[in-house]
Amino acid sequence: MNKDEQTYHIPVLLKESVDGMNIRPGGIYVDVTFGGGGHSREILSRLGEGGRLFGFDQDEDAERNITENPQFTFVRSNFRYLRNFLRYHGIEQVDGILADLACRRTTSTTANGVSRSGSTANSICA
Repeated sequence: MNKDEQTYHIPVLLKESVDGMNIRPGGIYVDVTFGGGGHSREILSRLGEGGRLFGFDQDEDAERNITENPQFTFVRSNFRYLRNFLRYHGIEQVDGILADLACRRTTSTTANGVSRSGSTANSICA
């Protein structure tokens, strides 16, 4: 990664998200929303010699954040092609998939998760 061009930011709940994946040093993992590369860097820091990580992102800007690591493969594509990509490379199963999906607020919610109209919100974005 070229440090002058990097657009990296620290993801919210970075450690907690990756802790929840119970990374095995020799495991195979996929970050389907590579973006700034923050989650991928954290996953890579926990992998051992035999571990692999694939990072998917269809956004050209994400390529600025690619890490130079032989255990990492960047895939400039939508993650809907994940299964085909992995099969093509002989990977039958993975140990974990991380998806940092954006949450968009469509109604105004209060702190307790109830919308102003009185219905319960399905999810709350911070």
